[in-house]
Amino acid sequence: MEWLLNLLFSFTASFFFAVVFDAPKKLFLPAGIVGALGWMMGQTAGMLFDLPLVMVNFIGAFTLGIMSHVMARVYKEPSTIFLIPGIIPFVPGGLAYDATSSIILSDYTGAVNIIMEVIISAGSIAAGILFAEQFALLFIKKKTCIFHEKKITEELNYGN
Repeated sequence: MEWLLNLLFSFTASFFFAVVFDAPKKLFLPAGIVGALGWMMGQTAGMLFDLPLVMVNFIGAFTLGIMSHVMARVYKEPSTIFLIPGIIPFVPGGLAYDATSSIILSDYTGAVNIIMEVIISAGSIAAGILFAEQFALLFIKKKTCIFHEKKITEELNYGN
């Protein structure tokens, strides 16, 4: 049941943030699916292999980045239309709230620990997206790179 709720809430969050960010209407559903797949991939890997939160966020963000690039190619739209709404379920907002609450209650040691966890989680999300971007540049967009290389070579040889 928990798995189904995770799927439902991650889809809903991604779907409605696509609405909020004014994505084209035909992309609301794909944006929700991409966000839900990224979140569920991270959560499933975390449960199966008993991974820490940092690795769960990295795997989920990497999956989200790859799926964003694939959907961008399928729908011929920028990958950020899928990436930005999909990243919303990963944002450690609850932890940031706990850190703020600890500061207000004068529990500075606890607040520092929570803030460090928020920073590390945000860094792992950013690293997952960065690795996915590089993976996409190497493998998903390879056809266009070869085409541009060939075109440049033809232009250089044209003068000879």
